[in-house]
Amino acid sequence: MLALNSIRELRHRPLRTLLTMAGVAVSTAMLADMLMLGGGIQESFGDLLESRGHELRLSPKGTLPFDTEATIPGFESLRDSIDRVPGVARIAPVLAMSVTAEVLDGDPEGGSGEAQTLALGMEPGDASLYRLVDGDLPGPGEVLTDAGLGERLGVGPGGRLRLSTASGLRAWGRSVTVRVSGTGDFVFATARDRPLTVPLSDLQALSALEDQVSFAMIRILEGEDPDSVRDRIAATVQRAEVVTLAGVTEKLDERLSYFTQLAVILGSVSLFVAALLIGTITAVSVSERLGIIAALRAIGVSRRRIVGDLTAESAILCAVGGGIGVALSLVVARYLESILATFPGLPAAVRFFVLRPESLATAFALVVASGAVAGLVPALNATRLEVTALLHREEP
Repeated sequence: MLALNSIRELRHRPLRTLLTMAGVAVSTAMLADMLMLGGGIQESFGDLLESRGHELRLSPKGTLPFDTEATIPGFESLRDSIDRVPGVARIAPVLAMSVTAEVLDGDPEGGSGEAQTLALGMEPGDASLYRLVDGDLPGPGEVLTDAGLGERLGVGPGGRLRLSTASGLRAWGRSVTVRVSGTGDFVFATARDRPLTVPLSDLQALSALEDQVSFAMIRILEGEDPDSVRDRIAATVQRAEVVTLAGVTEKLDERLSYFTQLAVILGSVSLFVAALLIGTITAVSVSERLGIIAALRAIGVSRRRIVGDLTAESAILCAVGGGIGVALSLVVARYLESILATFPGLPAAVRFFVLRPESLATAFALVVASGAVAGLVPALNATRLEVTALLHREEP
């Protein structure tokens, strides 16, 4: 009887019901998005690193790849030392620096004709940081541009560019003319910086950074433990830092701890708001039905049955509102992703909001559980009173 009355109560008060479900939906959407944000960056960045097939990173102490313009001097001697370490299969050095690219032979009417970008010096044949889309890999005197950079400049395979140094006093005023060998899809390209790659020796000569690299990726032999190989290299190399993929992820967690803290705070607030909303609505609903509760108690309906029905009413409101909120969270996550995608320094392939079914299920379950507990409190308070006390508190 009370269950039928609960349904009738919800139907007879459609505005209150709809507003309650809307509030629960918004809280659920925020909680789900915060759960996706909390681990989304780390998960997507980790997948990005693992896809490159290099388990270790060699970089200047205290930095991450592309983090600063710091370099590792005397790399060739370091490379010889690392090559002799048991378990090392391959070393892929990279030099990164800012350059200005100016179109000399292309279709500048289709683009800006000039842009400042990031140049990556890599050894010929090394495609660790990009996927070839069109044309050929770059050789001496050639470059391979990101597809987005090619469109921005208005140049494609066969065109010519003038690369000029954009920073560094030692290389101030240097420039070189290169041929575009092809276009590629760069793994670590950011939304603003669409890079290009040139042979390592060519970029070292242009930047006056002979025998220097920004970082190096190290592939280990199959079956070797990354931590063990890292320890062996660290015992040999003193001028640089060696980290595993897990170590890079930990450093990223430290840099992006703001987003994790924000996710925890906003997620907790949204869960509290949902519980407070359901508790308030249930308390109002119970106070309006004290007479019915007293009558049910008088005819022998148990306290447990009444509490169960009132709690189920709260859970139903949370379940319906939570289901709407889960769908809403996907829309909101897509919108927020488009805003945060311009965060400086992060690769465009990294996602802030990673869709994970467990995050959505956790948000839904937490909202329903908190709503049920919040509805349980006023129900217990009402059923503790004796029938005469309930009738006395019943408003005319």
